[in-house]
Amino acid sequence: MPSGQSYPQIGQTVGPRLRAARLAKKYTQSQLASPDFSVSYISAIERGQIQPSLRALEIFALRLGTTSTDLLSTAPPGANGTAGIESTIQSEEEIELQLLQAQLFIQQGAEQRAITLLRNLRSPTLTTQQQIRLRYLLGWVYYNLAMFQEAESALAEAEKLARDPGDYLSLRILNLLGTVHTSMHNFAQGLEYQQLCLERLEREQQPRDTFFTVEVYTGIGLAYAQMDKFDEAIQAFQQAISLVEELTTTDQLASMYGDVALHFARAKDYYYALLFEYKLLQLHFQEYRNSLRSEIYHYLSRAMMRGDQQRALAYLQESLQEVAALQDQLSLASLTTHMAEWLLMNGSVDEAYENAQKASTLASSSGDTLIAAYALLVLGQVEYAQKAYEAGDKHFVAGLDMLERLGAREDLTEQSARYAQLLEDRDMPGQALKYYKKAFESHQ
Repeated sequence: MPSGQSYPQIGQTVGPRLRAARLAKKYTQSQLASPDFSVSYISAIERGQIQPSLRALEIFALRLGTTSTDLLSTAPPGANGTAGIESTIQSEEEIELQLLQAQLFIQQGAEQRAITLLRNLRSPTLTTQQQIRLRYLLGWVYYNLAMFQEAESALAEAEKLARDPGDYLSLRILNLLGTVHTSMHNFAQGLEYQQLCLERLEREQQPRDTFFTVEVYTGIGLAYAQMDKFDEAIQAFQQAISLVEELTTTDQLASMYGDVALHFARAKDYYYALLFEYKLLQLHFQEYRNSLRSEIYHYLSRAMMRGDQQRALAYLQESLQEVAALQDQLSLASLTTHMAEWLLMNGSVDEAYENAQKASTLASSSGDTLIAAYALLVLGQVEYAQKAYEAGDKHFVAGLDMLERLGAREDLTEQSARYAQLLEDRDMPGQALKYYKKAFESHQ
């Protein structure tokens, strides 16, 4: 167990006892706090983040019908008549929430907060599965803190408790045990754990968390590399890369998270079902944010292009540098598309083609978007300027079809009319009429 603690023992003792006493009294944090304290003050004490003053402790004890001595006691549950209070804190929903919160703390790099929360969960009321998760999370946080012996001990306990060697948590325990042993220079044992994890993972006929599989292959590769078995290491790393490349679009990633969440829900493993649903929700929020930002760049660039051309060029050059630093592919695609359009309007056709191709590639990984459609259409315009009509037709049709799928009626009207004019200039009245008609229908 770690020797250095972020919070003194009093904070760890008072927090859960205060919370248990409050719940036993059926008080909310607001009811306990008012009128002398804030809700955030109560919450921080219960989480072990701060210590209450003696005056505050006396006030809490009076309101809860107990004594400050009971709240400060370090005796085991039941030694001073508080067994009923201690058990009140352990509702299943609250335990699940605290385990999830601890995992979030670990992923955010707040290891000491995770340790405090996990230690407060040590209770006989935890189910076997919750005990396994508790030890797994402790192993994870100790590993992050380079406390490898403590990590190995917690994970070994978790492995002993695990009943189903093929379930998701058991596989994660094996993989982390392998990583811990590799970090301790027990390379052969680390490799053995991770190979066992991979064998069980490949036997499971269920939706996969591809990122976890990649993590396992990477761990195997690292272990082989440490053992100077470079051919085997290269093979493992190549397998990891091939799996990552399968998830080239947001839609594929969302589908994977959705399938895994549904699998866990059907298996009644609601903890992991909820976790993957959160991942799916976060992915959608991120996609929406990126889509919104890229569309704003699109409309702003269009407005700039219709004004002073030199001002538009300066804006595009500056914005491209800023967005490249953000690594936002969709916004970068939007700005690169308009740079291609500016270059085309100013006679730099070859450079315009390079930018249009780059923009289309950047936008393609996000599926159907206004940015991807516009990139295809600008690429078509550039190819028409190069008299590459067959390629231009292909990109115009693809871009217009995407606008139609998106329901972007105004853009569909404008771009269909533009394509119709180009077809008419090529003396193709039948095809031109088809797209003039599409422009009219979308306008109606």
